[in-house]
Amino acid sequence: MIKKSLILISMRDDYFSKINEKRDCIDQRLNQWVVKLGLTPMLVPNLKTKNFFFEKNNLDIAGIIISGGNDINKKSIRYQVEKKLLKYSIKKKIPVLGICHGMQMMSHFEGGTLVKIKNHVRKIHKIINNSNLYDLPKKVNSYHNYSIKKLPKNFNIICTCNKGSIEAISHNRYKWMGWMWHPEREKKFDKKLINIAKKLFN
Repeated sequence: MIKKSLILISMRDDYFSKINEKRDCIDQRLNQWVVKLGLTPMLVPNLKTKNFFFEKNNLDIAGIIISGGNDINKKSIRYQVEKKLLKYSIKKKIPVLGICHGMQMMSHFEGGTLVKIKNHVRKIHKIINNSNLYDLPKKVNSYHNYSIKKLPKNFNIICTCNKGSIEAISHNRYKWMGWMWHPEREKKFDKKLINIAKKLFN
């Protein structure tokens, strides 16, 4: 049996007003992080289409990453693309890792709500591990303006920050995990997070 190797990655939807141009963006470090997992990144464009390439082709997809950046915007193409990715993951039983925005999107997809939060942009803070299933780092980075207010019933809280905001989640039914931090933004990739991701994508 051939080991599945591709990771589908959603991208930011950024607008550059000076040249009136919309761009799909991804941190190159995230691609490097996926390669560090022993997997191959495959970027998913923010595109209006009925059928994406991953739906039409029999690809060896090991997992999906809903990446960070941007607030949730129901009117954006990115929102529609990420909804399609999450639905596809359920249909095909594909593992998903949500990073920052991605974790918020996973919660929102299931009916969760967000709340504005202060002092969580360009910060490093401690986390409190509420699960004995994961060996997490003691501190993580933080680059988000929103936190989960209401977590849907099908999710478990893996860890919180010392002020109580939810920092990592997992799903009871699907092989979904969310992190509010960015593993790709560390100067040196954290081995504990790499091990967790490897097990998730297996």
